[in-house]
Order: sequence, then C-alpha cells, then structure tokens
Amino acid sequence: MANKVGLTDARIAGLKAPATGQIELVDGIVNGLRLRIGASGIKTYILRKRVQGKWLNITIGRHGPSFTLANARRKARDLLVDVEQGKNIARKEGAKRKGTKGVGTVAELYEIYLVQQIEGKKRSAREFDRVFRKYIEPELGDRLADAITRSDVSRFVEKVAFEGGKETLTMARIVFRHLSTFYTWALTRLEHLPANPCRDAWRPKRSEPRDRVISDRELAALWQAAAEDGFPFGHLVQMLVLTAQRRGEVLDATCDEFDFKAKVWTVPGDRAKNGKANVVPLSAQTLAVVTEIFAASGIAPDDAHKQSQILLASKVTNTNSVSGLSKAWKRIRASVDEKLGYEAGHFTMHDIRRTVATGLQRLGIPLVVSEAVLNHQSGSAMAGVAGVYHRHQYTNEKREALALWGREVLHLVARYPPQKNQEE
Repeated sequence: MANKVGLTDARIAGLKAPATGQIELVDGIVNGLRLRIGASGIKTYILRKRVQGKWLNITIGRHGPSFTLANARRKARDLLVDVEQGKNIARKEGAKRKGTKGVGTVAELYEIYLVQQIEGKKRSAREFDRVFRKYIEPELGDRLADAITRSDVSRFVEKVAFEGGKETLTMARIVFRHLSTFYTWALTRLEHLPANPCRDAWRPKRSEPRDRVISDRELAALWQAAAEDGFPFGHLVQMLVLTAQRRGEVLDATCDEFDFKAKVWTVPGDRAKNGKANVVPLSAQTLAVVTEIFAASGIAPDDAHKQSQILLASKVTNTNSVSGLSKAWKRIRASVDEKLGYEAGHFTMHDIRRTVATGLQRLGIPLVVSEAVLNHQSGSAMAGVAGVYHRHQYTNEKREALALWGREVLHLVARYPPQKNQEE
C-alpha cells in the first residue's frame, strides 16, 4: 500500500522497515516514481505507469551509495520520455509487465525470489542482497536466467576467487552457495533449463576448520591496542573480547538492546545466527566499555530504550553500522605486534570468540554455560532431545562466567604490559 509522502534523501535515510509486508513511498517530483521497502529493509525504486490500459511495474534499481534518489529520478524521467515517444519500455532491461510469464533475466527473476523467499527474513535477506548486488548482478544480472550454463558459473566463481587474492576464496564459496540456492528455487520457473547450472560447477574447496587460539600475551596486547584505538573500532574489539558474541551481532547492535538497569544486552533472534535471542549479561568491564560507546555516540544511557539507531553507527546514517573495519583491524593488528615486540601469528576477529570460549573452560566454567554464552544451540550439551526439553536460559550462570572472564582479561593486561614500555 502506497504512503503518499514526498521522497527526500533525509526521509529515505531515516526510513524504517515494516514488521511485515512492504510499503511504498510516492515521489512528489517524478510522476509514477516510488520507493518500495520490505521487512528486510531493502529499498527499491520502481516506476508504475499505465500504458494502453495496462499497468507496467518497472524496477529501476536498488537505493544505495551508487544509486541515489537523484539517479532514480533521472532514469525514471528517461523512461517516461520513451513512453511519450511511443517506445515499448516493457522490453527495456529491468521492466516487466504485470502478469507476464516471461523467463526474464537473472536480475528480474531475483526480484521475485527476494519477495517470495527471503523478504521476511531480515538477516538472510540483507546478506543475500549484498552478495547479489556486489558480485552476481554485475556479471550475470542481464543474462537470461535459463541461458546460464555450468561453465558460466565456473568461470564466474573462479573470477571471484582469484581476482582479489587469497582472501576471496571464502567469498567465492559464499557467492556459489547463494547462486545455487537461487537456482534451486528458480528451476520450477525455467522450463528449458534441465538442471541447476551450479551442479558440478567449479568452486573452491572448503577450508579446514580453524583452531587458532590467541595466547594470553597476545590477548593482553590486543586489549591494549584496542583501548588506544578507542571509538568505534577499538571499542568493537573490546566488546568481542568481553562478550564472545559474533562480530556482526556487535556491529549491528542498536541502542535499545541495552538495559543499563538490568545490566544486560539482548541480541534479538532476527540478528542471531541461529535465530535464537541471546541475553548477554554485562560485566563491570563490559558495562564500562558500553558506557564509553554511548558517550562517544552522544546518547545518554537512560535514553537507550528510546533509541533504535545503530550503536556503532556510520557517520553518514545511523541506520547503518560503521564502515572501514578492514583498515581498522589491520591498524590494530599492527599495534599488537608493536606491543608484543615481535610479529604474532595470523589471527582474525572470529578467533577472539574461540579464545574466549577456551578461556572460560580454563576458568572452570561448565561447558553448558560457555555454550549458552556463545548462544550455541548445536553443542554437545544441548544437542538432540536435550535441546528440545531444556529451556533454561542460564542468565545468572552466564553473568557469573562473564564477570569472572572480565576480571581475567584485566588480570592478563596487568600481567603482560607492552614490550615497548618495558624496553623504555
């Protein structure tokens, strides 16, 4: 259902996704131009125009840094000029006549897939759309969906895997998985495609499970480096160290998820990897870091429940998390090596989570409690029938565990001062 308000950059930036379904905002400048937003939060410009008694719905593009309101208005005006000149805009790229049962391009079929399959799944929709827009659409988007072959997929995935260096092997596997899932759904609509083109196509082999655990000395140096880096990335790393939550869960945390009186942070189910909400007790050390973040963001802790903005927000808009993480992590890692006085072995942000889990076990925390801290539902302690019948949330046990871990972190920081300071 359309909401008849004008489109502005500020209104679009502050636009919140509906809980279910989708809404449309009508532009007051270009007739027929609308912005559609679904429960996933994805914003799409469309042009709705009646031509010869029939309605055309034309997908113009996704709203984003590379396709703004100004770009959408310009493209919509061009299409309207074509209509006035009698051109058939239904045959233009991205346009489809309502009710038409054509095969269409990969990009066109994807629009249907997004609405029917993942529109209501905020987390998966956002991730799938990011991968599709950045990798799949530029290479395959304008190709007919039933014309993609196994060799096409192989060449495409190879390009993703090897053009960007070793780090892109993981992304190539992600791209392949998303494309294969999409084609599994699309097969029922592609009469002339005999099989999923991803079947038997080349993809990088799965990497061996990582087992890197950061040493006590390295963890102390990491904490010191993060403290010096400060807001926002240093605070992000400190939150990872103290809570053992996933990077995305910390990055996308909103202010209203934090309850300073109850001293808890509730990660909602739609942002958790396993779909299960997780109550994370805030230790004294974590509470201090969160308070610093709120202060840097200019938000009073007492007003946290009133604010739905991202806590570690981008400077451009508070509805997106901060950008520049890769560069910041390299900076912090270089500082770690400097403080150690030698080059530490490679470790990633996700290795922090494994390190905390290992540390909790070393401190004598029962496995079922450490699994609850990590919000693991598939661990041995909660597997099978046990996971069905045991619904205890272990909130008090998690609070004790994280309080013990917070004190342990500060103990390690005091035990291992920076090597460069010792030399001085």
